Amino acid sequence: MFVNRRSRSAPAAALVAVLVLAWASGSRAARAADPDAGAPDASTPETASPPRGHEGETPAAARAYQGEASAATPGGDATETGSGLFEQSASAAAAKDQAKDQGISGAQPPAPFTLTGYVRGDAFIGKVPDYRAAEMKAGYGELSLALKTAKGSNGDGFAEMRVRQGLQGQQQGTSLDLREAYANAYLGPVDLRIGRQIIVWGRADALNPTNNLTPFDLRIRSPIEDDRRIGNLGARMFARLAPLRIEGVWMPLYAASELPPVGLPPFVTLAAPRFPPPELKYGLLAGRVHLELPAFEMSVSYLRGHAPLPGLTLSGLTFDPVSPEVRVARTAYEHQVVGLDFSTAIRDLLAIRAEIAYRRPADYRNRIHAPRPDLQYVLGVDRAFGPVTVIGQYLGRYVFDWAAQRGPDQPLDPFTLMGTRTDFLENAATLVINQQLARTNQILFSQTARLQHIATMRVEWLTAHDTLSIAALGLMNLTTREWMAAPKVGYKLSDALTAYLGGEIFMGPNGTLFGLIDEILSAGYAELRVIF
Repeated sequence: MFVNRRSRSAPAAALVAVLVLAWASGSRAARAADPDAGAPDASTPETASPPRGHEGETPAAARAYQGEASAATPGGDATETGSGLFEQSASAAAAKDQAKDQGISGAQPPAPFTLTGYVRGDAFIGKVPDYRAAEMKAGYGELSLALKTAKGSNGDGFAEMRVRQGLQGQQQGTSLDLREAYANAYLGPVDLRIGRQIIVWGRADALNPTNNLTPFDLRIRSPIEDDRRIGNLGARMFARLAPLRIEGVWMPLYAASELPPVGLPPFVTLAAPRFPPPELKYGLLAGRVHLELPAFEMSVSYLRGHAPLPGLTLSGLTFDPVSPEVRVARTAYEHQVVGLDFSTAIRDLLAIRAEIAYRRPADYRNRIHAPRPDLQYVLGVDRAFGPVTVIGQYLGRYVFDWAAQRGPDQPLDPFTLMGTRTDFLENAATLVINQQLARTNQILFSQTARLQHIATMRVEWLTAHDTLSIAALGLMNLTTREWMAAPKVGYKLSDALTAYLGGEIFMGPNGTLFGLIDEILSAGYAELRVIF
């Protein structure tokens, strides 16, 4: 953070968060981890009846692009497994056959649970930063097992576990992730879910300003956007009072978005994060009121708690002629978010989705790690032209009480820390560091301009008897001139086996986020996936 553009300093690690957050954080990827998520039609607004259905689902074309599919259980519910393209139809057909067989026999009770999942192998290859050479960005094998208990009149349960071995960024090894594990209780008009879960709010595609509940693991490289989501312990309640639904969420523990590892200068280290302790008073509370009519749906929401993406603060300095050190800590901040979203359709011509959210961080004027209040608004339309589906969106962001953070006139000279500590030197170094952190946090929270205009487009063409999908997601920040493209091709080799080829490309002018991380995150990839 105290060196030039290509030094990959400590704030650069945090800067990477903005990129994926702006693209995937609000992503309307189909909820691969939610066994109750339905698959709305691409040309009509979504429907939901929680927790048996999930609001805010991506249109069918986007779900196909993201490679997420539903494996329907004999009871008729969809268990989202995060599996690959085309797998929904194959799994659903198998489930229907199983249900039919059970109905014919009439003697055997339903199984106490169903077990689905996938096995996949992935390779991501990109450019070595600052060199004309290629390197492996990620390469791994992964097993996913999703278990869903038989659905009873009073409740059911779901859990998904993933085991991955290989390389992710600079880390190589084996990881075990219990992505979700929760129980549902159906109590008349009230449905209750308690446990580790992923909660996604919003109806738009790719960008969701109302989605501020559960964090992301931005270290994960995957063709599926939803794979970056992290579950958290919480309770979620729905009260059905048709045509209204009242939703409440309580997250008692704080979970932060994880950032990808980036090389740091020798004298800069990441200190222990400053996150809220596991005390009830620090829990996140949120609520929504849904209006659900046959041709129109909307909701109004309110959230209060700590934001999933922390900022950066100076944790400490060490003056030493041999081992000088600057310690920077990820620091959480509280905010309040008021949001509104709706979806509708104009006959069979267009589906329309929109969101708007006002975010106000607590005591932002005195907290270097908190963003300024802002208003974000999204308007999107999607339309199917036979086998081709197009989803286009506009996002605007207006920052209140905005001021440009330009950083220090000169970066911190490490020799300053090699001398004897004095109050004058410590104050001077602290001033320079805080100026740099203010600039870094402004980039991290996408607030480098008072008003920004961003456009996204997602296109998918499903052809060759639905065995071949050619799709792409694009994002363009018209204000900063940064852009991202994610083309993807999927081919169904058999009912269970699918191959993917694609890429993630980021570009931006010098001094912008995409310009800083283009060589770190840009990569092409290949995947083979088998579902069961």
